[in-house]
Amino acid sequence: MSSYVRFVRSPVRCGLAAVLAVGASALTACGASDTEPALATGVPTAYATGITEGHERYPDVGTTGMGAFDWNCPLESSIEVDGSEHDNVLTTAFAQPMEGVFLVQCDFYKPLSASLIYVEAVDDEAYGRLVEGTGAYEQQGNVQTQTTVTVGERDIIVVRWEYPTNKAAGTRYVAHYLDESTRSRVSLDVADSDARSDGYDEAAAAHDLAGILTGGA
Repeated sequence: MSSYVRFVRSPVRCGLAAVLAVGASALTACGASDTEPALATGVPTAYATGITEGHERYPDVGTTGMGAFDWNCPLESSIEVDGSEHDNVLTTAFAQPMEGVFLVQCDFYKPLSASLIYVEAVDDEAYGRLVEGTGAYEQQGNVQTQTTVTVGERDIIVVRWEYPTNKAAGTRYVAHYLDESTRSRVSLDVADSDARSDGYDEAAAAHDLAGILTGGA
């Protein structure tokens, strides 16, 4: 599960451990219709509707987000990560990680633990803060390195997380796609796992995120 949001019960309050590095959603629990065209660039328009849904559920949300086990993911009903379909959603959360910025996060599990996150800024100033907070940063307990991978027409920022003092945590990849036209960002956070391919890397995470965005028109 992503370290951005932690859950106990439904509904729950959830702490944001990496508040500057995340993403929102669609009105329904399903992904986009198969009849809709693929997106070569940009963000699926339905994702933004999830922010409205989050406000309706949690109108007083703050940096301490709110989430529920029974809230169907408003972003996608399933995602493909590391070649496997993930359609089991453990939790969905809504938060305001910084002023003027709101996010919806869906935590998928089995066979891998992966989070799909949509973040949207209310104005250009807030979007500037979101852009500034995207990518690698210094944090005690882990080492982050940043790479930009171009997939089609999308430039995707991928941050590799390693934990020198906790080898059991393995290596985590967080891919980010920024879209200035909608003042938004979509992120895919893929945790380490015995089920993850040995060769999974920055390029794989970038291609997985691009595939989700392309198919979620």
